[in-house]
This record gives sequence, C-alpha cells and structure tokens, in this order.
Amino acid sequence: MVTWSLVMVMVLTGCALSATDHADSMLVDRPQGRCDPVLASTLPTPIRQSTVLKVAMVPNTPPMAYHAEDNTTIVGFDRDMSQAIADVLCLVAQPISTGIDAIVPGLAAGRYDVALASLSPTEERQRNADFVTYYKGGQGFLTRSGTTFPVTTYLDLCDRTVGVIMGSVQQGQLEQAAGTCERANRPSWRLNLFPDGSAAVLSLRSSRIEVLYASISSTQYVAHKAPNLFRLAGQYKRSLVAVALAKNSPLTVPVHQAVHALMQDGTYRKILEKWGLQDNDLDTTDILNGRS
Repeated sequence: MVTWSLVMVMVLTGCALSATDHADSMLVDRPQGRCDPVLASTLPTPIRQSTVLKVAMVPNTPPMAYHAEDNTTIVGFDRDMSQAIADVLCLVAQPISTGIDAIVPGLAAGRYDVALASLSPTEERQRNADFVTYYKGGQGFLTRSGTTFPVTTYLDLCDRTVGVIMGSVQQGQLEQAAGTCERANRPSWRLNLFPDGSAAVLSLRSSRIEVLYASISSTQYVAHKAPNLFRLAGQYKRSLVAVALAKNSPLTVPVHQAVHALMQDGTYRKILEKWGLQDNDLDTTDILNGRS
C-alpha cells in the first residue's frame, strides 16, 4: 500500500509545518446547527438509537485521511467530511482504520455503515455497493516553485525526469503510456521510482527529479502547505470520488441528502478550503448504484 507521511514530508522539505497543525485537527462546524431531526428520523432504528456512524477509512493518504502524530487519531479531509455528514444525521462519526480491499465486504457484513476512502464509483464496484459522490479526484503534477512549464498531458513529460511512488496508480499509468514520446519523435521521460511520498518530495526539492506525478489531493496539499517550494503544474485524468455504502443500504438516501445539505450551507466548501482542495469541488451530489 502506498503511503505518504506528511510529517516526514514537511521535515524533509524544511517547512515549519506539521501534518497535524492545530487547524488541521479541528473539525469544521456547520453554520445551521448540528443536526436535522427530520432527516435523522429516516435512519434505520439501530443506527439512530446508537447515535454512531461507523466510517471505514484508509488512513495513509494525506490530506484525505492519515494518522496524527499520536499514530492513533485519524485526521484529514475525509475525517472532516464524515463528521459533517454525521452531524446532519444527528450522529457521531466513528472512524475505523481498514484496508481498501476490506471495505466492500465490510460494508456488506455490517462492520461499517459507510466508507470515505477515495473510492471511485466504477461500474464494477457499483455491482456490489452504493455510492454517493462528493469529490473530484484524479492525478497531479508537482514541480518546484519558480518553474514555469505546464504539464497537462504525458507529452509534457518528454525529456524530463519524472518521479512516481512504487506500486502507485501513476506508475502503472506511465508504464502503460511507454512510447508516447517516441511516437511524437521526442526523447522519452526518465522514470524514477520512490518507496514513499516523503522520498519523492525530497528528491523533487533537491532537483533530482523535475516532476512528481501523484494523486491530485497529495500534490495539491504539498503545494498548499509549501508554496515557496512547490507548485502544482497541472492536473490529469480527473474522476469522481464517492462515499461507499452497502448495496441497497437504507442509509444511501439519507447520506445523499446530508451531503447535499453540506453543499448548500457552505460547510462542504469550508472543509475543502481548510485542506487546500477547493479546486476539487462538485456542484451537486449523485447516487450511483448501477441502476441509472
């Protein structure tokens, strides 16, 4: 599993910042109170009576979800969104750390009520789970501040030294795109592999690579935290990210309505801005379950 340690990233980059800044660990309050009793009344009785929303998370992808310095507390954009959704439903979010492959089976078995884990609602996944969209994901190209070249397609990587994290989606994408530059009669990119995000960012800062290709959320967050060192040179392959629920879950409609409420009252925007992810907002939320 690919990991990013933002504490290590900030130490390596020399920034006087931590992945668990006080502002990062504070949840965003909704402007119109903590819950919607009418919407909460539509919840399944066991969940309503427990007042707890069990949320599966994969806490190794800052700024979406990751462990604070105590290595126990989960913080991040998804943590804030999960509590905001729970607030609307008059519940308290209980984050549960898990692996990505355990999420759909865990939802079906009732170990989790929902999952916020940067999941794309692919057609295959929709056969086994319901989804409520809330975010626009994808890939990003991080470069050093002071550079001016754009990176919007793989052709912009030609004749450049590019870093990716071993085992990442981005490594697979560039390997599949091998030959792109040669077909355009240009020198190919030079691909460097790194064991984690910290090593990749350090290499970028020290000019051993020119471009770091990683998730849009991670690249945006590093650029947001250290604008004097890095800039986001471009975005690529944008895709929807969604809350996952068990197939035909009675929570699907209430969660969809809760996300809609957060978009309408401004809470959603505040959470995005807190994490420097405002460019990834959605105007509307949809239910995707393979039936529409």
